[in-house]
Amino acid sequence: MKTTYILGAILVCSVIGSLVGARSTKTALLVVTGILSVYGLVRLLG
Repeated sequence: MKTTYILGAILVCSVIGSLVGARSTKTALLVVTGILSVYGLVRLLG
């Protein structure tokens, strides 16, 4: 997966998470954002 797609997915999850009102959805999107961030860092660093 391209790094730009990963960064775009992180941005989309963050924006949707800030717009959604349900707490469980915010938590789920936060987890997805964290996983994508770690994956992106691993791809960038090595």
